[in-house]
Amino acid sequence: MRFFEPADSQPCYYCKRIEAVEQEKGYPIREGIFTYENYVYRCAWHSRFTCSKCGKQHHFSWLYWCPKNRELICGDCNKPTMRPAVFWDRTYAYEFHCENCGEHHFDLLYSEFQGAHPWQLGNRDLISNVDSQEPWLPIWSPNKLRNGKEIGLTEALKIPNRVMLLREDLKRAIGVIQYAVPKDEIDFSETQKSWEQNSQEYIDFVQIDMAGDFNRKFIIDPALWSLLGDIRGLSVLDAGCGNGYLTRALATKGANAVGVDFSKVFIEYCTKIEAEMNLGCKFYEASITEMNDFESKLFDLVVSNVVMVDVLDYRTAFKEIARVLKDDGKFIWSNVHPVFGRTAGAIDIRLPRDSQRNEARYLKMIDRYYDSGGELISNWMSKPTWQFIRTLEEYSKALKDAGFVISEILEPRPTPEVIQQNPRDFAFDADRWTHFIIFECLKR
Repeated sequence: MRFFEPADSQPCYYCKRIEAVEQEKGYPIREGIFTYENYVYRCAWHSRFTCSKCGKQHHFSWLYWCPKNRELICGDCNKPTMRPAVFWDRTYAYEFHCENCGEHHFDLLYSEFQGAHPWQLGNRDLISNVDSQEPWLPIWSPNKLRNGKEIGLTEALKIPNRVMLLREDLKRAIGVIQYAVPKDEIDFSETQKSWEQNSQEYIDFVQIDMAGDFNRKFIIDPALWSLLGDIRGLSVLDAGCGNGYLTRALATKGANAVGVDFSKVFIEYCTKIEAEMNLGCKFYEASITEMNDFESKLFDLVVSNVVMVDVLDYRTAFKEIARVLKDDGKFIWSNVHPVFGRTAGAIDIRLPRDSQRNEARYLKMIDRYYDSGGELISNWMSKPTWQFIRTLEEYSKALKDAGFVISEILEPRPTPEVIQQNPRDFAFDADRWTHFIIFECLKR
């Protein structure tokens, strides 16, 4: 059990957590004289024990005690099931069916909570991994045998657990952590209103008419154009055209370009620029979920550049795009990456927090991936606007239901040259994980 002994002991990590629970005030905080990773220090109760069957050492909560055979058995030798139960700061216990005695036993952590740990029951000589009594005294036990609050598995998975508490602790260091709002709690008119409020700000923010924002210009668009190929003479729809930069770029490369957006401010701006540049672009004010100005099978190609993240009813949008696309046409669309591009349920660990060096960003933590829904985003905008996160599976099924098959996927990254010229934006970040994804889709 003495897998590592630090020179200086610290309070036991688990003892401190248990004592912090309101009902366990007075729980003894023992010395953390053992550690596995030289970071978390643990007492003898909450350290590692040797399995009587395989002879390997395991974390204490991965073993159970069989009083009949006086043995410790690990979860590798006898696979447990999950018993949803609220106890201390936990939401489940490991439950083992013992092949030796035919009874059910719980892991050593839950057994300690119950008061059924072998050391609590006086079996102090049964576990010989500890050289002396010193490391595991004092012995604490509840006033009576007890069980945690029985709950359903679904409920247990949703209860704020230690991970949630850790996020709260991290807020002081990394800022506010967002969570997805269920889509049925968001109104379409609210999403449209937020974009109407911010459209002019986006136009002012981008400034350059023939280029998109920073990410589009240096990461997304080079990969997007590699899929678009030669578009001369093609009828192309820019679905969700925004300030119209891509529509105009399509026209300069020989396409018969049409842009559509539900923001009146964007369309008025696009129409104004078209009058000045006379590229032959046409612009329509409409949602891409309802493009009544266009007949079916009208376009050779539909492009949508980081738009679906702003669309509440993306399923209908896919079906409407399929309707206006010719049978042999392509639908190429980019989006915020469903895994690495999300902010809701994600934490970018950067320490020190105020460092401007990219290597200070240690890693990205992703959690609650299946919680699709909306999140309010501010960034450059004075008024937060709704964006929507979904899983890859949800997008894949929606595309299939709309009659599409995915023919290619790109996860674009910046070139070394772009990283060198823009180190704060890309180095050790966009080169380590992708923020965006591009799909090429064909009609079935």
